[in-house]
Amino acid sequence: MLVPRWDTMEVMMSAANADLVGARITDLAESTGSDPFDTLMELTLAEDDLMLRIKVVLANDDVEGIAILLQDERTTLGLSDAGAHVGQLCDAPQATDLLGNWVRDRNVMPMETAIRKLSGQQADLFGFVDRGYLRPGYWADITVFDPETIDPGPVRRVRDFPANAERLTADAPTGIRHVLVNGQPIQVDGEIVTDAVNARPGQLLRSTPRVATSAN
Repeated sequence: MLVPRWDTMEVMMSAANADLVGARITDLAESTGSDPFDTLMELTLAEDDLMLRIKVVLANDDVEGIAILLQDERTTLGLSDAGAHVGQLCDAPQATDLLGNWVRDRNVMPMETAIRKLSGQQADLFGFVDRGYLRPGYWADITVFDPETIDPGPVRRVRDFPANAERLTADAPTGIRHVLVNGQPIQVDGEIVTDAVNARPGQLLRSTPRVATSAN
């Protein structure tokens, strides 16, 4: 029998109680002296169309276990289901969640270690020989952020797919000041540079095999 983990569930979207978005079901139940299940039902019935959305952690809710994995030097970061569940999952906040939640708030690893896991380690793993490091001659893919305020921001739903299909997006992170793609600024002082984004300065990357050479 699968026992509900109420402490891992939080309000994700509510037209009737927009101020409760982000609140955990257990916290709401405790504040009203109610059972978590009853709290969930009351929230649902408050919606005109019963369209209450709840975010549920399906796996990886063992914080201590995740911390151990993140600290292991053999662990590399990556998350994608190739777009199979764009209306249920949003992988975009991975980097901002690592820097804000795991580094700043939980102190799981030094900031420089996390940055390497997001940049140089990825470039080395996939064979991008001129990416991932701030070095002369390398492409300038750079994000300038405030470590005190970096955060994923809210996840929201948009309908911009064919047939008005929906997807999740997290397009309003906090703490990000400047972003450069191939040396082209696409965000300056927190503001998107629309013309630069529309110019699509990024490019498809391909792995370059590393050829081992003998030392003489």
